[in-house]
Amino acid sequence: MPHRRSRICLALVIVAWALASSNATAQKRVTVPDPRAFGLDIQPGLVLYNVTGNVEFRTEDGEQTVGKIQIAIGSSLVIQQPDGSLVTRPISEVKKTDKPFEGMDRKHLEKRLQEEHPGFRTLASRHFIFVYNTSNEFAQGTMRIMESMLPGVMAHAKRQKIDVHDPEVPLVVIMFATEREYKEFAQLPDGVVAYYDTLENHVVMYEKPTQTPFKWDLYIRQAISTISHEGAHQILHNIGVQQRLSRWPMWISEGIAEYYAPTDFGKRMRWKGAGDINDMRMFELESYLKARDATQADGTMVDDTVGAGSLTSTGYASAWALTHYLASRKKVEFDKFMKKVSELRPLEGAIDRGDDGKISSNQEVFKEHFGEDFAEIEREVVSHLKSQPYDHPLKEFPHVVASVRLNVNNRTYGRANVFHSQQLAAKWQQEQVRKLDATQQQSAQVGMQIFPNRSAAERFASQWLRANN
Repeated sequence: MPHRRSRICLALVIVAWALASSNATAQKRVTVPDPRAFGLDIQPGLVLYNVTGNVEFRTEDGEQTVGKIQIAIGSSLVIQQPDGSLVTRPISEVKKTDKPFEGMDRKHLEKRLQEEHPGFRTLASRHFIFVYNTSNEFAQGTMRIMESMLPGVMAHAKRQKIDVHDPEVPLVVIMFATEREYKEFAQLPDGVVAYYDTLENHVVMYEKPTQTPFKWDLYIRQAISTISHEGAHQILHNIGVQQRLSRWPMWISEGIAEYYAPTDFGKRMRWKGAGDINDMRMFELESYLKARDATQADGTMVDDTVGAGSLTSTGYASAWALTHYLASRKKVEFDKFMKKVSELRPLEGAIDRGDDGKISSNQEVFKEHFGEDFAEIEREVVSHLKSQPYDHPLKEFPHVVASVRLNVNNRTYGRANVFHSQQLAAKWQQEQVRKLDATQQQSAQVGMQIFPNRSAAERFASQWLRANN
């Protein structure tokens, strides 16, 4: 009984300390969505955002350590551990302390990671620790990407007037040699080649897929782009741009990671820089852009992207496209928007979807910063993207020239375009014919020719257009 009484007294002391930490506590309490939606294994409750400082508590290994409070939820605290991971503890199991929070010593963390992953090697750089059983080339290339990205992202955020800081702890990247090992560790569905774990603060990836890709060059480009994307998430969460456990609108959360993802390939893999054209996403948007001109954009793409609660692969490309346009053509408004979302605190951000599956509050926030005319915005996005040069990832593979020719009053008119697949070419032809009136559709002549690479196809398309217009 005395032991139980002492625990209750400690809990009351912690509550008193929490309440005393603010001059307007009652105004700072809010009810948030179920914390389990954010990966936290605690019940919903009132939140105190201004409970700050450090606490002493025991880790899962039973060691006494100092952690930093992230947020108070009901009778629990979310605490950052010295290794960067987030854990929850009842307030009755922690003790307020004036001791400073210190990130785990690099050598200590390396040793622990080696114990957790027997047979793996470690590679330490200025900001990261890589634990891997992949090839040295893969590990070194990943290190170059991450280390070149971090200072670049920090500099870009500073220009947006966002307060940033160096990571408080070494950032951990776990790399498996094979997809099989990765899936045993992560238990994720097919197609996820890397991910950032917000709670553990790790990026996890693999080098070699189980199934031999149809086109190795394309697979490598996609894999490296994904690595950069997840690295961007980790960096943004550790330099003060995105607060841990905050829920950004999906379009900007993934769009900004894609904005930072472009990477140079080859032996000297390095980050290209903020805002460089994302060749993989331009490649995905090829059929969308070629199927319409700017005047045909009706706003559906923007509406769907901004309101999305989850994204398909094409949705990621659309999120990147919208982000790139806003960052390039609406810089003042975009920087203000980024400043606003960077202020979202843990567990803040909309997650509730309407009957249409969209998050309407995210659409409203978008309108506040960029306007309500989604059709006009989409027209400008299409025009912006069509003006951007990019390195087609399949340029050395066969390409198709699709054409539609029409004779009106003894005069020939024609349209032609280049595609990397016959399926996309046929879809484009159907769209072009659909735009014609009934009489023109009957007389329209369609053609399709295959060429050994993209440059040969583009040369033929240019010659064909000159001859048929």
